[in-house]
Amino acid sequence: MNILVVNGSPKKKGGASAFFSKVLSFMLFPQKVMSKTISVSRNYDNIFTDLKSVDTVIISVPLYVDGIPSHLIHFLQQMEQYCVNNKCKFMLYVISNSGFVGGYQNRAHLEQYKCWCERAGIRWGGGLGIGGGVMLHVIFYVTLLLGIIQFVIGILINIFSGEPAVSNALLLSFTRSMIIWLFFSSGMLFYEFILARAIKKQKIIKNKYTRAMVPSFIFLIFADIFMALEALFHGKIIFSLYKKIDYTKDMQ
Repeated sequence: MNILVVNGSPKKKGGASAFFSKVLSFMLFPQKVMSKTISVSRNYDNIFTDLKSVDTVIISVPLYVDGIPSHLIHFLQQMEQYCVNNKCKFMLYVISNSGFVGGYQNRAHLEQYKCWCERAGIRWGGGLGIGGGVMLHVIFYVTLLLGIIQFVIGILINIFSGEPAVSNALLLSFTRSMIIWLFFSSGMLFYEFILARAIKKQKIIKNKYTRAMVPSFIFLIFADIFMALEALFHGKIIFSLYKKIDYTKDMQ
């Protein structure tokens, strides 16, 4: 079976959609999986050339304003025409992740891909809606990074104190960190496993919905903090918004 996993995020590197597609690709072992990223340059030839030879296409994509991201709409328009002209026969599955805590917020988004399948003559396999996708992505790397840092510092302390470099306490501490992430991500991992099993058997499943395993009021607190930090590091400091802009430079 040939499987094509498409990362539909507009981000050039990283992102929750890429993370979830990697987790699913790992679960699809030992099937042959190809991974592609939709380019915002609108050059899709490197993806379209594989559509006639694959049995399954999986799109991992973020939810934008309760619907399909604009750059992906253009891709789907071109893909529809290609599929109709070349009579593609693959089955489509979609992983939709949102910043909202409820996975059900992805319901309308997934239905849009089902409608697209009817227009393009493609079999709809089902989808997975993940709530708090960014949090799950960030928690994984933060937990892993903190676990590694703590592990390395513990080794150095043990060496200088004359104790064995790797102690049972260090291994237990690192294991505890990963268990915490597994708990928060248990819903996502469980339903991605169900999705992977359906893909391997080419089965149609009902849309599944899951979320970060954290109470909503706690999620909102950390989400607000995260968005504020995102604005500071990727946006402009608030005082710069009050700077006087010389528009005459653009007119010269």
